[in-house]
Amino acid sequence: MKFLNKKALITGSSKGIGKALVLQLAKEGAEVVIHYNKNQEEAQEIAETIKKTGGKSHLLHADLFDIDQAIKLGEEAWDILQGIDYLINNAGVSYKKNFLDTTLEDIDYFTNINFKSTLLLTKVIANKMVHSNTCGSIYTITSVNAIQPGFGFSVYGATKGALETLMKGVALELAQFNIKVNTIVLGAIATDINASVWQDPEKLKAATDRIPMHRFGNTEEVAHVICNLLSCDSYMTGSTVKVDGGWLLRMGN
Repeated sequence: MKFLNKKALITGSSKGIGKALVLQLAKEGAEVVIHYNKNQEEAQEIAETIKKTGGKSHLLHADLFDIDQAIKLGEEAWDILQGIDYLINNAGVSYKKNFLDTTLEDIDYFTNINFKSTLLLTKVIANKMVHSNTCGSIYTITSVNAIQPGFGFSVYGATKGALETLMKGVALELAQFNIKVNTIVLGAIATDINASVWQDPEKLKAATDRIPMHRFGNTEEVAHVICNLLSCDSYMTGSTVKVDGGWLLRMGN
């Protein structure tokens, strides 16, 4: 129970990586906020699972395309938990769209959800951590496309790359308050977003041939990495941790 008495907000936690994170954190003693947008039923099922195992969780809804809702999510989560030790910026959107076909709607969609809402939510929580003397940790999930964009992921990669730069600046400014800020660069993780790839044998082989470990990662592996870091990151800030099966090594990064 290494997270006993700790409080955590994990965005986008009704499925995928976020789900694995809230379940792992709750299992190890943390009180968690399960954030969802469209997946209320799935979020409730996660809450029931946590309750059955003796954990404590809360459900909060927010559509992160609306930046006002992102701000409200931070304020409500802080109030309902009576403080937050860990913020995990997991929520994000991704789809393939060639640059020449990109519309203003695509740009707004990626920018509002992946960048603006993450920035403003982090600002809310960071301010509260500073004013309450909370020595917290903030982790933001980005992507290999933030470092080496793939074909059709220019705008998506740009929003994730902006988060990489932003969070390093935030880490620098918050270090004086003993608030740690780091990012997790993910490669191919089997989630609903890329199900069309890993559920298709031909597409899966084409993808895994480019990964040195020759497989997709799973959500529990990502959750274990983040939980392990949270338990021992007292002198770690401004770092980028890659969980990509060696993907970027093949790209020269």
